[in-house]
Amino acid sequence: MAGWLGCDGGLSLVLALVIAAVLLGMRPPITQGIDYQLMHQFYKSYLRASIRAGELPLWNPYAGLGRPFLADPETAVFYPPNWVFVLLPEGLALFSFLAFHFWLAGFFFLKLARRWGAPRGMDVGLAYAYLLSGSFMGRLLAGEAGYFSGLSYWPLVFYLVERLREKGSLRDWTALVLAASGSFLCGHPQCFWLTAVALGFYVVGVHLGSPWRENARRGWWCLGALASAYAFALVLCAVQVLPTVDLMLEGNRTAPSVQFSASGPLDFRFFTSLYLFQPGVWWEANLYIGIICTVVGLLGLGQWRDARARGLCLMGAAGFVLALGQGTPLFAAMFHVLPGMGSFRFAARYATFLPWALLLAGLMAWTKGEFSRPRILFVTGLLWAGTGYVVWHRVSYWKAGLPMVALLTISALAVGLIKSRVWVRIKGALTGVLLLLLCADSFVAAEHMWASYNRFLVGQHLDAQVAGVLHRKNLYPANGVPPRLFVPGSLVRADSGMKYGFSNVTCYGSLTLVRVWAYLNLGTGLPVDFFQGTFLPDEAYFAGPYPFPGMNIALGGLGGTSKLFFNEHPGERAYLVHAWKQVPDWTSALQQMVKNHSDPTEVALLEAPAEGPPPVTGDTRRDEAVIDAFHRNSIELHVRSSAPVILIVAEAWCPGWQATVNGVSTEVLPANVWMRAVRVPAGESRVELRYVEPSLARGAAISLCALLVLGVVGWRSRRRNMQPESY
Repeated sequence: MAGWLGCDGGLSLVLALVIAAVLLGMRPPITQGIDYQLMHQFYKSYLRASIRAGELPLWNPYAGLGRPFLADPETAVFYPPNWVFVLLPEGLALFSFLAFHFWLAGFFFLKLARRWGAPRGMDVGLAYAYLLSGSFMGRLLAGEAGYFSGLSYWPLVFYLVERLREKGSLRDWTALVLAASGSFLCGHPQCFWLTAVALGFYVVGVHLGSPWRENARRGWWCLGALASAYAFALVLCAVQVLPTVDLMLEGNRTAPSVQFSASGPLDFRFFTSLYLFQPGVWWEANLYIGIICTVVGLLGLGQWRDARARGLCLMGAAGFVLALGQGTPLFAAMFHVLPGMGSFRFAARYATFLPWALLLAGLMAWTKGEFSRPRILFVTGLLWAGTGYVVWHRVSYWKAGLPMVALLTISALAVGLIKSRVWVRIKGALTGVLLLLLCADSFVAAEHMWASYNRFLVGQHLDAQVAGVLHRKNLYPANGVPPRLFVPGSLVRADSGMKYGFSNVTCYGSLTLVRVWAYLNLGTGLPVDFFQGTFLPDEAYFAGPYPFPGMNIALGGLGGTSKLFFNEHPGERAYLVHAWKQVPDWTSALQQMVKNHSDPTEVALLEAPAEGPPPVTGDTRRDEAVIDAFHRNSIELHVRSSAPVILIVAEAWCPGWQATVNGVSTEVLPANVWMRAVRVPAGESRVELRYVEPSLARGAAISLCALLVLGVVGWRSRRRNMQPESY
């Protein structure tokens, strides 16, 4: 038993189980993290409900007037560890999910430490510090489940790159492809991309030095292997990549630009959060690893003769500069060099490179044990200056900064006054004390981190109460049409309809359909903000409880109050229109809907070159459109009309929606900016609308072929490794 607990797997498993149990047992629990509370718990609930109902979750009709579900990478539909939420109750599933990722990060951190020869004890302490660091644990405490999962792959991919750099094994390349695929599918493509960039800087830095020609040749080979592994990982993940691209083409995020990519930069003072915990700090700016890890890491980065130190130094420096955004010219230069950089925002996330570089450099420092007095004094003085800078400019940090200044001053005096032979005698005891302090510091920092993030919690919501009232008023019809709400997020979470069965006009997520996003903003008198795009701002609800015509809003809220208003005449979700008007594109339709207040129940705005039926002048009072069944991915209707007519369904249009009228395929047209329209002949008609993700089949075929190729490569490399060497 003792031997098992002493191995890397046993230690990392114990750490993972303990941390996961503490997170779920604390009050408030980890499920109150803002992104988990507002988004991820509903994604997992919807995935579970869909699969158990025998449906593939292609479409989500309960948020944002309807939007693709599987195509959204944050739903992580194809990420195997996420499937535990389908099989187990949420609490047990979340415990398993967290424990697996903590184990993954801890185990391969220890494996990397073992490969570098780090002494037992400090490697465990540094692994523990990473698991509780601001850049890793902070993401989880903020509820960013996908980002947390992606960061848990960093030790694994660095371990594999080290093996690949030293041995050049095809087996390690195959493993790197699988690890990179996992970091993409886990729900945060930006973390996947950042990992690749960090590895690229590390590989370049490792091969800077003499012999220059040999290092340049080897460096190009390593970069090629790294790039090919990540490119093949994208091919392997085509089943998710291609639908995501489809969604991005219809999404509300602005076109790639330096301004978009550089949004959310860090201020210089936030880099002191590496060792100075700052209450209330934004999680994007929280880099805390503690004073011990920072000092040891800086000492490790100073070992320039080691190629790994040069690689880590370049990676950390690049992250430092890029996190400042357009405050440095390097950001704009890298924007034009790195493919895909303009698709992601928050420059602050590059700062993740810095704590990771310091933690790995700490492994090197403790391995070599070269702690010269001048270096220690220099590092201590550097941190003292950083602390003084922050305290001087932010009076609110005096409470946290002054003890740190005192600690650094005492440390500097101790290093300067104690003789070298005394250091040698107390080295073993000092290592144990530092290990205990490191563990205690990481735990206390994580506790304070959660207490600080509590102020971001949204608080008590009325989701369940509103659902109960809707049930009592019989607003959940037998045909399954979800009642539609336009209620501020402070009262009802935008994505909660996925759990409670109502439809919300807005949604909480990184991507919203651009037609819906533009209409909701302009329709409530707000400018269209393509840089934000996560949720509709509170100001929108000052436009009234149901400001959108033809949207079938049953319950609305009013900005600045907690009152809810039931709409006595909400209209229908599906209706017939006998008059239409052709517009050049959806932006022209948007102008007419917003400025000219065009009534979608009277005139349908169809985009060129679509045409409608001839106008009707006869009696249409007995015409009707009735929804027979409303499902996640389809809607069944019957229509009675005295003449050819346009059927309008007040649900979001998106490429992939198909229709049949009396069994004959018919085009689903975009109408009135965001709605669906189908041309229906005179008489009785059966209409079915069904959503088919346009690129899913193609992506699945590509992923399957890539998996077969990777399996053959792995099998051949394994056979080659098993063959005896010939002499």
